[in-house]
Amino acid sequence: MVLSHEIETQHELLKLLADYGLELTQATISRDMNEIGIVKIPSGTGRYIYGLSQDSGKRVVQRPASIKKTILEMSEKTAGLEQHIHLNVVPGNSKLIKRYLMTDFSGQLFSLIADDDSLLLIAKSEADADHIRQELSLWMQGLV
Repeated sequence: MVLSHEIETQHELLKLLADYGLELTQATISRDMNEIGIVKIPSGTGRYIYGLSQDSGKRVVQRPASIKKTILEMSEKTAGLEQHIHLNVVPGNSKLIKRYLMTDFSGQLFSLIADDDSLLLIAKSEADADHIRQELSLWMQGLV
């Protein structure tokens, strides 16, 4: 969300998340922002907004346990589309999930396309897609 909106305060972020149906506390937001690596960065207009620093964008980020709540649905294996996986996610979370997916499965993904509330993963092989699908099932159950 901080990548697609110019957010100056945690209060603004809480309001945006509430608009998407996510009721969180300031303490939760503060902890999660720290865990993800969200910091104040200069905007093009001279203000300071929340975003990812260059360092946080480069480092490997551990998935928070709450990631299971953001993936709503995963497509089943479909004939003719064996290398494709479609995910429906909580709106505003696809860029963050994309980052985790690219970190965890970079060697197995051919491409990954994200919009606000869904992701399309294209694996390099059917076996890679099967492995990714199994791992994502574990993510959704909160087991990894």
